[in-house]
Amino acid sequence: MNSKQRLAGYLKGEKTDRRPNLTVIGSAVCRFADGGRGMDIETYCRDYKKMADAAATAAREYKLDFIQIASDLLREAEGYGSQISFFPDKLPTLKKPALGDINDVDRLHPLKTEEIPRLYDLVRAAECALKDPDVDPMVLAVGPMSVAGNIRGVEALLVDMFDEPKACEELLGIVSDTTLDFLSCLAQAGVKYAYVADPVASLVSPSLYAKAVFPVHKKIFDHMQRLGITGRLHVCGNTSGIVKYTSTLGAAVVDVDHVVDFAEALKTAGGLCLLNGNIDPVADVYTCDAAHTKQAILDAAKSVGNARALFMPGCELPTDTKTENILAIHEALVEIGA
Repeated sequence: MNSKQRLAGYLKGEKTDRRPNLTVIGSAVCRFADGGRGMDIETYCRDYKKMADAAATAAREYKLDFIQIASDLLREAEGYGSQISFFPDKLPTLKKPALGDINDVDRLHPLKTEEIPRLYDLVRAAECALKDPDVDPMVLAVGPMSVAGNIRGVEALLVDMFDEPKACEELLGIVSDTTLDFLSCLAQAGVKYAYVADPVASLVSPSLYAKAVFPVHKKIFDHMQRLGITGRLHVCGNTSGIVKYTSTLGAAVVDVDHVVDFAEALKTAGGLCLLNGNIDPVADVYTCDAAHTKQAILDAAKSVGNARALFMPGCELPTDTKTENILAIHEALVEIGA
């Protein structure tokens, strides 16, 4: 059974040889570029072809069941005018947000994917990955709270959510329209899977999530369903209070981080989606040995009685995570089975 069959089959509830491995390995793919010579992180973020090729190799080497088409969370915000700093040894950072005042949002309008060069690069990277006969690409679409945070500044946005809710609603609507267009471009290219990463969404209260964020998340996942794209939501941090909402979005998979009680989250989700998690990417993968990583995955499965769920680190792995530790995740999944 190849990865395409395994992922599609498990999501449909069919019998598979084991559970899919959906570990987000982030810039750890860099070591597989240029025939194993590697690439720096700025190249990873700017050269879609090298990123796609390295990600396809990484999927095989790490025994993943998707080709990770992603790099940083700043592509969309860059298109809206935020200034970005790139580095050879770490992911890019926000240098200057596009909006110094949330009330200047009225000078923005929804952009098309082709108007944002690095965002359109992900479509082209996906087209490269779609040629793989055994593994399907899963493409990153940055969630609206994180895009808005990178346009306004995260701390300023969180204050604005209380002081200027209408302006924030307008900003979230604008950036969501870009995401809808991006997903349409992916569907036209033939992409079957996409994941929405929205870490800033974990920083708001459950009530504010329900009021301000859930509607735009729902719009995005509804659009995916209309396009025939299987969706996944990745919100790291403590999302215990919003699982009751995120499980109803229509995402096939919802990731939960290590700070979330996995068993309680499964009860809350009630089978409306597959939960995916939830070991600590640092303590259980990065700073330990492979035996510890494997046992952490086995313990995660045991903690939920081997319920129908997926198991992986709750967030993206650091760049220089040891190969043997990443492979230990696969080894545990083989032992756990389907």
